[in-house]
Amino acid sequence: MNTQSVNTSLYQKGDISLERIYGKYGNSFIRYAGKVLSDEFYAEDVVQDVFTGLFQQTNYFVSEMAALKCIYIAIYNRSIDMLRHKQIVQHYETAHSDKKREEVSIGEYNELLTKEFFIIVENGIDTLPPKCKQIFVMKSRKLLSNSEISNLLGLSLRTVENQVYIARNVLRKYIDSYLCS
Repeated sequence: MNTQSVNTSLYQKGDISLERIYGKYGNSFIRYAGKVLSDEFYAEDVVQDVFTGLFQQTNYFVSEMAALKCIYIAIYNRSIDMLRHKQIVQHYETAHSDKKREEVSIGEYNELLTKEFFIIVENGIDTLPPKCKQIFVMKSRKLLSNSEISNLLGLSLRTVENQVYIARNVLRKYIDSYLCS
């Protein structure tokens, strides 16, 4: 809407005009909003919001004092609304950042536990007898089947199965000793 085409006769009765009141008391309104908000940065926005709302209505004021009372109350209420909104935003940001920080720390903790677990498993594998270790590594890391391992090493299938079984039991006990202690 073009500001030049605004019909100001709707906003005045006699010599009471919102434009004239804003021109006369605008700085006082802004200072008042700044004191309520404890922040001069948003004070002008609050005053402009109030006057925009008043211009959109067809208010007639009996006197300048009645208009000032209405405007100051509207500025106070709009300032309180803005303060509440800021508190809600701040509370949400704080809660969100705490949750994010907690997720990061849990993720880092889980990653550390995973690394520690694999170190324990590697140490357990190192404690196995050489032939048992070789068979277990071929089975678990190289993903060879028992028959492939028996063919490669020239051992019976039953020997390979027994060595894998022994290795798993030794590792289970080794890991349990760390997890339960």
